[in-house]
Amino acid sequence: MEAFLRLPFSFDESEAPLAEGEDLQTIEWNGTEGPVGKSFDLFGDGTVKMINIPGYCDGLCAVKISREDGKYVLLFSDGGYATKSWKEMITSGVSLDKEMQRKSLQWIREQSMDANCIESLATHDTDIKPHVIEL
Repeated sequence: MEAFLRLPFSFDESEAPLAEGEDLQTIEWNGTEGPVGKSFDLFGDGTVKMINIPGYCDGLCAVKISREDGKYVLLFSDGGYATKSWKEMITSGVSLDKEMQRKSLQWIREQSMDANCIESLATHDTDIKPHVIEL
């Protein structure tokens, strides 16, 4: 997974960090999933999608990993700090756009409550213990 997270691309030229010596390539959103209708199907087969969930910051993405039968795991990074965030609709104290953050959190809530969602995980949830998720 570490190699995946270090891929040299960004989703929009305005979101691409400027780092000397880095050759960052932008890509076009190729899907319409998510709270703002921007997603990227990484392999073109629907198994791994990066979904734009702005609010906390513009370029924030969730990752949705799906099986052929529609079951999936949602990794929603900083879209909420914990499971409690989407269950109680608690946004973080810091955000670029609070209204958009609520919209993204509502989408996370809907996805997390979907019967096909095997598990929904936030980056900073201290209640989550290391475990294996079988897809």
